[in-house]
Amino acid sequence: MALIKCPACSKDVSSNAASCPHCGEPIDTSIKCPKCGSANTKVISGASKAASVALWGVFAANKVMSKHVCNDCNHKF
Repeated sequence: MALIKCPACSKDVSSNAASCPHCGEPIDTSIKCPKCGSANTKVISGASKAASVALWGVFAANKVMSKHVCNDCNHKF
């Protein structure tokens, strides 16, 4: 658990909190792409990883080792 600043009141809030306990502002905990900063990301499913390994073999290592993919820039992280 880490403390982050509330975007509305700037008080410390747990990173696990859904909203600020001080002002009620919702806390955005969505995963952001480290390359472009977009929050338009999705989790790479196990079935997708298995299909990539079956199709590409060792060349699918980037996808298999990643947990998320950005829908805007297609970066896997």
